[in-house]
Amino acid sequence: MRRGRNRIFFLFITSIICYISWNLFNGTYQISLTNNEPEEEQAYVHAVSAGLPLIHNTKLCSSNKIDLIFVIISFGSHFLERQAIRETWGSMPYVFNVRSQILFVIGYQTGNNIYSDLVNEAQHEKDILYLTIDDKLMTVKELHAYDWLDKYCSNVTYIFKTDDDLFVNSILLHEIVRELKTKADEIDERYLYNISLQPLFNAQLNLDVPTFLFGWAYESSKAERNATMGQYYVTYEEYQRETYPRHCSTFGYLMNSKTRKLLADEGLNDKKPFRFADIYITGVLPEKFNFACEILPFGYHQSNNADECITRIKQNNLKDVKASKRPLLVCSTGRHTGKNTFPDYYRIWAVLKYIYGDRLSGKRSKS
Repeated sequence: MRRGRNRIFFLFITSIICYISWNLFNGTYQISLTNNEPEEEQAYVHAVSAGLPLIHNTKLCSSNKIDLIFVIISFGSHFLERQAIRETWGSMPYVFNVRSQILFVIGYQTGNNIYSDLVNEAQHEKDILYLTIDDKLMTVKELHAYDWLDKYCSNVTYIFKTDDDLFVNSILLHEIVRELKTKADEIDERYLYNISLQPLFNAQLNLDVPTFLFGWAYESSKAERNATMGQYYVTYEEYQRETYPRHCSTFGYLMNSKTRKLLADEGLNDKKPFRFADIYITGVLPEKFNFACEILPFGYHQSNNADECITRIKQNNLKDVKASKRPLLVCSTGRHTGKNTFPDYYRIWAVLKYIYGDRLSGKRSKS
């Protein structure tokens, strides 16, 4: 009788230990389902058990002709940002014989009651990746997006990651990719708008280790140890070193599929990845493989005023632009600082199309 009781007690204790261990291991990623709609809760539980996103389009990259995918970090409630991008810089998927695709990456938020809206949006647009990852865990969210790309978009060579409150000169990015895929072995004297592309070609031809990572690099900076700095405050438990490694700006970075896979595989093995995605994914992880974010030789501009962005496009994105004026590739919108300025996307896009008018009419193939 005592043996039976001991066995029951042993099984009970074992169950408790397994339960606690599972929660400790998965607690970073899993979410409480309180205050959720029944349909949403059922979909979440099913997605987690199956190891799949809540919403995804497995045929997003079914065409082998896609050269470039824009990975755009978004939030569930940001429908207007996504729609503005679809109608402006994401509206030309085939330019300069380069085909692209946009992908909005959204994490999970409990109790926001937008599941049905996202389902409808995804069915209509087919460009939503809705993960079971907590929406606030930016690093994990981005790493899982890259892991999804490895499964369903491994045929796409180039990835440009950005955020939904930024305006990307997708026309120029198509031109850059066109150059990289055209006579890729001929790396000498390769220029675009009088700017040398040789660093990109050199990285692309490095077959030993994938090192193709380009953005607007930040040199080593100090970790913020002042507790009054809010979300930027970093404890020694989070990050032990005093300075961050060189890394890319969140405005955007261009990588190829080999580099994307290298960084995602390494990052997903880390149980506690650093919460600042740009520093971790483009700084900490590359440092482990002895490379760093390199300078993307085109401009970016941060401003609360779309007029400044438009002025720079008019000055710097001309066909005969001088080498001293780098064409603008990324610009912030008023949404970057939380302002209700959705027309920014449309105003900038109208000017950009006008500036590129003759080049588009002459080189844009019929879709």
